[in-house]
Amino acid sequence: MLIESRALVPGTFNRHLVARAHRKSTRRKMLLVGLTLTSMVDMFSLLVIFLLQTFSTSPDLLIIAKGVTLPTAITGREIKDAPALSISTAGVFLDQKLVGKTNSLLKDPTPLMERLADLRSLWQKSHPKEKFRGEINLQADRELPSTIVSQFMAILPSQSYGSIQLAVVPGGTGH
Repeated sequence: MLIESRALVPGTFNRHLVARAHRKSTRRKMLLVGLTLTSMVDMFSLLVIFLLQTFSTSPDLLIIAKGVTLPTAITGREIKDAPALSISTAGVFLDQKLVGKTNSLLKDPTPLMERLADLRSLWQKSHPKEKFRGEINLQADRELPSTIVSQFMAILPSQSYGSIQLAVVPGGTGH
């Protein structure tokens, strides 16, 4: 068996191993440099921020109280940012908090009037240089008689809520 003379030179194998490790490490470095995701992460971050800001200021996201089915209407306007008074057969809610039963509040509206006054005073404290606009969104269940809804609407101006907006669902037929 013949052995080549080049293979017997001292240190050749060591140089071969060092060169091989060096080639592998540069290949790894090149692979890491080639997979930078900074631009894509930045793009997704901006997209998430945009979506969060869009949906947080969108007036179409009206929270409807449990047990309230809104009536349909042909026309409508954009919903303003205002407190929501929800009336259903189960009870009356002001900003998703139960005020009382519908029938008992019609007999004695004092708890509702107190809560409305509290909301008004909080608004005035947070907007000291502005005049109170008296805006409120009224969500009335479609099954409630109009006389009950009108009785609650008559209570609102006594607490300076004169700008009442009825919440409806678009899609009425007009008949």
